[in-house]
Amino acid sequence: MAPWSPSDVITVIGAWTLMMAVMMLPSVIPWLLAYRRNSPSSSLSEIGLFALGYILAWSAFSVATGLTQWVMHDAALLSVVAESTSPVNGSALFILAGLFQWTSVKERCLTHCQSPLGYFLSSWRAGKIGAISMGARHGLYCVGCCWALMMLAFVAGIMNILWMLTVTVFVFVDHALLKTTIFSRLVGTGLLAWGMWTFIRV
Repeated sequence: MAPWSPSDVITVIGAWTLMMAVMMLPSVIPWLLAYRRNSPSSSLSEIGLFALGYILAWSAFSVATGLTQWVMHDAALLSVVAESTSPVNGSALFILAGLFQWTSVKERCLTHCQSPLGYFLSSWRAGKIGAISMGARHGLYCVGCCWALMMLAFVAGIMNILWMLTVTVFVFVDHALLKTTIFSRLVGTGLLAWGMWTFIRV
């Protein structure tokens, strides 16, 4: 629990980046396939650049969360396994994540994430620069859709495999299998109820 060095911070940011890449991989695969179908060249290099742009967006999120973890660590708000040491903070994160599932921002971002064909038909940009910019823009929508859920890592514990698997499955179902906001809002209601129940018990 000693204060972190710059190398510790870089390591944590790298771990967040890796975790986000692994968790979001199943959800971005349908987008890569849709890109290949809609690209005039179907170039593997352009598909790779689209994926790179997507990863860059999540890397920016990982920098933010890594720095947040650093601040929380130095303030003794996290345990050795990076779980929140404050039940109130944990409850607040659940309530925040639950409420966010009902917002118009969440709905807009989710609608985008569920519609790769619509995005490519309306926002196609040719060439390598176009590929990376479309990937980055799509990544920003995904960050906007999932950031609140990802912050629950501070409750479950960073690198908690069960939490990672649960969120990965939820995001894949929510983005790739369903074309509705009902499932997302049902989960949001559950998160909100859990957060309020744990808060009352504090």
